Amino acid sequence: MTGKTEIFGFLKRFLPRFDIFQILSVVFFTILNIVFLVIASQKNGFSITDADICFHFAIKLLFDAAFFLFFMLILKAVFRIAFVPALYVTANTTLAVADILLYYFGNTLVERSHFALITPYSVTSFVPWYGFVAIFAFVSAVFAVSFFCIRRIPKEDLFKKSFFWLVVCILLNLLNISASALFDKDERFDRVITGFRNAQIYYVTQNQWIDFMTDVIFPALGERFKVLTPVTERFVGDYRLFSEDFTVTNDFSPYEKTIGTLGVNLGKDGEKPLEAGSYSRVIYIFTESLSLDALPCYNSKIKGDFAKRFFCRADIMERTFTNITTSGSPTLQGLTVTFDSHPNYNIQEPTGHRNSLPKILKKYGYKPVFIRSASKFFANENLVFQNMGFSEIIGREDFFENENLKKYIYGWGLEDRKLYEQVADYIKKNRDSKLFVSILGTDTHPPSGQIKYLHLDYPSAPEIENIKNRAAKLWLTSLDRMDFDIAGFIENLDKEGLFDDSTLIIVSADHSCPLNNVTAKIPGHPRNNLAKIPLIFLSKRALPEADFSTRADQTDIAPTIAHILGIEKPAGWWGQSLFAAERKEKSIGFDKKFLYFSDEKSMKTINTEKPADTSEEEFLNLFNTVFTERRP
Repeated sequence: MTGKTEIFGFLKRFLPRFDIFQILSVVFFTILNIVFLVIASQKNGFSITDADICFHFAIKLLFDAAFFLFFMLILKAVFRIAFVPALYVTANTTLAVADILLYYFGNTLVERSHFALITPYSVTSFVPWYGFVAIFAFVSAVFAVSFFCIRRIPKEDLFKKSFFWLVVCILLNLLNISASALFDKDERFDRVITGFRNAQIYYVTQNQWIDFMTDVIFPALGERFKVLTPVTERFVGDYRLFSEDFTVTNDFSPYEKTIGTLGVNLGKDGEKPLEAGSYSRVIYIFTESLSLDALPCYNSKIKGDFAKRFFCRADIMERTFTNITTSGSPTLQGLTVTFDSHPNYNIQEPTGHRNSLPKILKKYGYKPVFIRSASKFFANENLVFQNMGFSEIIGREDFFENENLKKYIYGWGLEDRKLYEQVADYIKKNRDSKLFVSILGTDTHPPSGQIKYLHLDYPSAPEIENIKNRAAKLWLTSLDRMDFDIAGFIENLDKEGLFDDSTLIIVSADHSCPLNNVTAKIPGHPRNNLAKIPLIFLSKRALPEADFSTRADQTDIAPTIAHILGIEKPAGWWGQSLFAAERKEKSIGFDKKFLYFSDEKSMKTINTEKPADTSEEEFLNLFNTVFTERRP
């Protein structure tokens, strides 16, 4: 009993005593943290039922509360007045509210720090004038209340109390680092996806005050030694994927000359209506890395006969646009160009995807859904697609919850045929809703595509006489099997009554197959990253006739969809409907640092880092601009 009494006596002397003012401060700050974590979990697609999410969120709440008390008490112990710690509480609260607002408005991605998102653009775009008044009033109130509370905290043993909370911070951080390894082995995610997902967790669970100090006040310190962060930084690389060199405007006048010279469709009124009737269901099938010239019916140098069930079927070939070039590669870049109808994919995320097709379709009552076989966390695309306007994103980890699907998940993700089955089930369950469903499989992902199909049967691999390279044959075989699956998917939709007069089906690719050692072995395959892709529109209704060989690119796809649906296109779209009677031929693409533009008269190649003359500089100014409203 004596030993226990001594231990309790020691703990009683060591543990700090709480007063009502400290408790109120911690409760207030914890409520802000909970609000932030709830918003962040929704924006990131996190589930609080996941053990790793729950663990890291709990650590953040405890760590931030302990660090808050440590810093507040040590400042009062050093300065002996309430003014300085009250300033700290006010600044810390302001950063917490800034995090909440930034995540709530959704224009976020994994950055070096939260503070990096607080730019003049983000502030002026999302905070109205009365918002600044409200923020000023809130900050002033926080300072007044915190000053009042901190004055009443007893001055006795402040160093001992602050030291206690510092020890708690260190222990929590050590616990988090040691426990993080336990969450790295999740069957739902491969190593790459685990890294992306953990980077998002790291970003969400940073302590905003430490982040501010190490990245803004003492950046050299932050680069070399990031101390006491709730989640280790070992998964975080350089996620500055998007350019900050952009302009957002509704004024076309400074760009009139360049727009006219290029003949792009910026600022133009909508095309003459097609009167194609209304569609309540739009299904967009993106194939992975499919070049038009990888199909034997469009490349006579491939001595083989495959892809006959869909792409090389006579009636499909009659409806295939055959001169659509890739504008952006790889996947995220290609999809961004397609949905935003803007060739500069780098400036769409930081400007909030102002003209994205999913956002526009939402206004017309559609529910935009993105369903993919790979992880939705790949390359942080769960964040980007939400910012584009997709209401729901379904990926590998969601399918993993279905015991009947687990055996079909390997390699890049769920096998394409099973993906299409899940999509059909989703459409069937939501058959009475207006849907815009985008689908992206991975079985044809280069360099070799899906090599082993462990639980699915396919027709025999096609004979390709003039290709001896094994990887090239495997990839072309994966194209044939993808063709088989798409044909089966559309047939299944038709059988289930889901391909009716109110359904529009689009089949294309996220981009052409990038140049690699495999495509180099395929005769006639282009040796660049911006090659042609197939584009097909299918409907039970008759669609207008068009020039299916017209020169076009991925920026023209969203305007074509809007034209068919009878939706007015935004002034900021670069593309033009493929069914427009007055359309002008052109193509544009951006790869690495080079911009490629061609029309009926000329071809341009511009080094975006070193424009050659004034005309190229004006072109780049237009390229780096997002327009938000229609020309008067």
